[in-house]
Amino acid sequence: MVRIVAQAILSAAGVIVAFFVSENDIGYPIYQMIVSLLLIVVAALLVWYVPRLIRRNNI
Repeated sequence: MVRIVAQAILSAAGVIVAFFVSENDIGYPIYQMIVSLLLIVVAALLVWYVPRLIRRNNI
């Protein structure tokens, strides 16, 4: 399960970076790593805050 989530995040980062940087650029893996880390942070925040928002609206 973790492998699927990690693969989805890395694939999404590759697609996002490919819109802005050529895949032949020497910095492409670095940009992909930065976007991957940002997506991991966003995913962690969603996992942390969405249950709180759902619980708050149900009360």
